[in-house]
Amino acid sequence: MQFTTLLYTFFMFVLCTFAAPLQSRQETVSNVKCTSKTALDFHTSNVALLQICGGIAGTIEKCQGAPTSTTGQSGNVKFTITPVIKGDTINISKGRWEQGIKAAFAVCGQNIPFTATFAGGATKGDVNVVYS
Repeated sequence: MQFTTLLYTFFMFVLCTFAAPLQSRQETVSNVKCTSKTALDFHTSNVALLQICGGIAGTIEKCQGAPTSTTGQSGNVKFTITPVIKGDTINISKGRWEQGIKAAFAVCGQNIPFTATFAGGATKGDVNVVYS
């Protein structure tokens, strides 16, 4: 019984060691600037969040159609995404998009307007995001 427990513990230790990333993850966002102190409407922001790239709700996992800029808008809330490299195309995944939004909100506060640069999200590099 003890041998089995020790073997299991050793196996889990080895498994966790290899599951750990070999290098630290790149920062999700940079150049975050909070552009207001007033929070935008939560529901309207969530709807606008999923309107980028013509809509990324449901089973869509990535920006479709390789746009050179895109907006997501609902009511008076708007997200604008442009590539840092002029002429580049946007291919941001839903996961990267949501991760960037959460990271920017961690700096500014939930639903506080901001401008930021999200790591990746374009074919050749990063994307600039304006939430207003």
